[in-house]
Formats: sequence, structure tokens, C-alpha cells
Amino acid sequence: MNTLKKQKGFVLVVLALLLVVLIGFLALAVDIGVLYSARTSAQEVADAAALAGAFTFINDTQSPQPQTASSNALQVALNNSVLGQPVAAADVNVNVDVANRRVAVDVQSTQNTYFARALGVQTANVGVEAVAEAAQYATGSACTKPWFIPNTAFSTSNACPACGANEVLISGGEVTAFARSKFGQEFRVRSQDPSNRLAPGQFYAIDLTKGGGSDYRDNIANCANAYVRCLDSYSVLTGNKAGPTQQGVNDLVGNPPTDTWGSVGQYKTPNGLSDTSKAVVLAPIWDTCGASGFCPAGDFPTGTKVTLQIIGFAAFFLDGIQGSDVVAHLTSVSSCGASGTPGAGDTGGTVLSIPLRLVRTR
Repeated sequence: MNTLKKQKGFVLVVLALLLVVLIGFLALAVDIGVLYSARTSAQEVADAAALAGAFTFINDTQSPQPQTASSNALQVALNNSVLGQPVAAADVNVNVDVANRRVAVDVQSTQNTYFARALGVQTANVGVEAVAEAAQYATGSACTKPWFIPNTAFSTSNACPACGANEVLISGGEVTAFARSKFGQEFRVRSQDPSNRLAPGQFYAIDLTKGGGSDYRDNIANCANAYVRCLDSYSVLTGNKAGPTQQGVNDLVGNPPTDTWGSVGQYKTPNGLSDTSKAVVLAPIWDTCGASGFCPAGDFPTGTKVTLQIIGFAAFFLDGIQGSDVVAHLTSVSSCGASGTPGAGDTGGTVLSIPLRLVRTR
């Protein structure tokens, strides 16, 4: 009889211990699932913040760094939440590597536990990191406008004298100080027939989609169905495209324009101030000074199917049409790098031609 009572007591003890173990496993399963979800949510916040910080190296070329990248990254993080809990400034750490155009964002989050409370564990911490970079050189873009911008477009001199004075946007595979001095500057551009001499502010039309003049207007109003790669060569379109240029620009920005210029990286849209706008466009740059036979006369090479090589891209904000001119503000210039060393194809390419990508998450 005593032995039976002892056995019953032993079973109760074992059952109690098993219940504790089972509750522990339940706590482990439920709370680890919650913490995993929290980590995923925190990683999305860190990714978005890092990309926003790195994007300032592309679209905000006049504001001081690292302050601009750090501020934008922090603000994006604070605008988000982790499993419904707002992210606080104390939860975010931003580090900016200006030389390498990289932004690292660490996000911490403290989450309440559920079943683990039975074991005395009230909260658990999750931590993640994301690193994003804006590469130094362009690769290409899937959304360029069909305009071949001369490397000398911003000089007040004709093309060949501008070459001699080094008043060019790109030289030796690098963006020049002359180009940087023009960021934010208003300018006027006009379509020019390749049979005529190129004057300051004029550009040639480019045959992006092999559709000729019939696709030209549509390629301005929308993204051309073509990936334009650094150092590739493209044909120019003959004839003066002043009319289709004006029509395409009005189709894109509106007439009157819906978005207006504020400053580099700050545009007034119907939804308020924004660092992006449909009026910010990209066009390839061709090397006026290096084109065979172009200088010293400054005449476009004659012949059929003349092609020009892309050495970089110019990004600008389209203010609209005034008279026969396109009025715009230059926002940035990107180079394809030295000849033979462009970026890695179209991997990570963006509308602004510079690859913006996450290089590490954990």
C-alpha cells in the first residue's frame, strides 16, 4: 500500500516536470516565432533606411554629407514600426561612409514575450543591420530620354572651343568640377538637326528603340523600352525634332506642369515636398571632344547611321516648355568611368543610372 502511494507521488512529480517542459517548448515555439517576425520587420526598416540614406548620394548632390544621408536614413526608420511598435531614435544607429558612398543602419527592438513569461523571461531583444551603397560609376538605365546631351552642353562657347577650355561634364572618366558647379543651374536646351553645327545648349535626338521619329515623342513621355548601357553606341535621328520634343515634354510634366522646382533633391508636387518627381529625367552624354572628325570645325560626322558612344548620364528636372526651348535644372552628372571599365551591366541600375543596392544585411 505504501509502495503504491509512493508511485502515485512519483507520477505526479514527473507529470508536473513534464508540464513545465511542455510549457517551455510551447514558449520556445510561440515566442521564437514572434521574435522571428519582429526580426523580419526590423530588417525591412533597416533596409529601407539604408537605401534612403544612400540614395541621397544620387539625387541630392548639393547638400552636405554625411549629414544628409544620416538624416534621411533616420527619418525613414522613424516613419516605420516593428510589429506595430513605433521605432524610436534610440533604437537606430546610422553610420555613413562618405568615401565609399555607403550607409549602414542598425535597428534594435525590444519585444514582449508571451508564454516565456512563465519562465521569468519578460522581454527579448532583436537587432539587425543593413548596408546600402550608391556606386561611384554609372552602369546604364532602363528609363532614359531620347536626347544625346553633348559633353560641352553647359559651356557658353561652341563645342570645340569648350573642349579646349575643358568646359566639359566628364573628363578622363570622372565628373568634372565644372559639371558640379552647374548642379542646380537653370538652362535651356533645344533639339538640333545633325546636319547643322552644334551650338551651346543644343542636343541631338537618339534612336533608342530603332523606331525612328515615330517613337521619339512617346519615348519622352514614357520610359523607352530599351536598356541603355554605358559605353554602348547609338544612332542619332535626323531632322529637327522641336515639335515632338515640346509635345513629349508636355505629355510628361503636364501643361502647366504639376511639379515645380524647389532645389536639388527638393521638388514641389501635389502631395507636398518630395525628393523625387516625374519631372526628373535622365539623358545620355556623348563625348563631343573625342568624336572622330567633329573638331575643329564642330560639324557632325556625315554619312548614314552615324553612332555616338555614351560616356555618362545627365539628370535634370524638366520645368517645362518656353517658346521653342526645354527649360530645365541640372541635378547631377554620372560617369561611366574610364573607357573599358563601366559598371557591372544592368545589375542594380536605377532610373538615375547609378546602381543603388543593398550590399549586406544580417
